[in-house]
Amino acid sequence: MEEAEKELERRSKFLSNLIQRKKENDQQSLHQQLNIKVKASDMPIVLQNKAFQCAKDHVDSMSSGNGIKIDSKKLALALKKQSTNLSFPVEITSIARSDVV
Repeated sequence: MEEAEKELERRSKFLSNLIQRKKENDQQSLHQQLNIKVKASDMPIVLQNKAFQCAKDHVDSMSSGNGIKIDSKKLALALKKQSTNLSFPVEITSIARSDVV
């Protein structure tokens, strides 16, 4: 009986690691697709993806090709508004200007 428990534990760990690697690969491919580099985050991956998509949509809508500069304050407000709509807390939204331009 003890051997069966050990085998189940081993398989469970293997599957957990497999799922974690799949999530990390999906996250990496999304970051490459959106051209994003995350330095540090304590936000769950699902919420990060929603925040990235919101930021991308906002930046795309500003059409920077016409000489319009991206306003980091407007982008931060859009992210904050999106976070309240999705019911996840955003205490501080900081965007480095060099990352936005």
